[in-house]
Amino acid sequence: MGCEGITLAARWPDIPMTLETDCAWIADSLKNQRHDLSINWSTLREARMKMEELCRLDIVKISRSQINAAHRLAHFAIRSSCSEVFFNCFPEFVVSIVCKDTI
Repeated sequence: MGCEGITLAARWPDIPMTLETDCAWIADSLKNQRHDLSINWSTLREARMKMEELCRLDIVKISRSQINAAHRLAHFAIRSSCSEVFFNCFPEFVVSIVCKDTI
């Protein structure tokens, strides 16, 4: 888990955002402000700090089947060792992944 998505969302701090995750532990850890002693505590702390910049962030636990496209895109990013953001024009591989996910 990284904080890139929350950092990107902070570019529009006045717009309510929704963070969807298929990990119940992540959802619970981000919703609750209790001190966490897991090995991910520093990432959680960083995410919570970035969340404070937003006017509203809803954290929703969803099933893995609801985020197939995001899962495939994350694996692509891991394999290619890069992170990209697309706003207006999307590469064909992204269009293909999203189209397969909506069928």
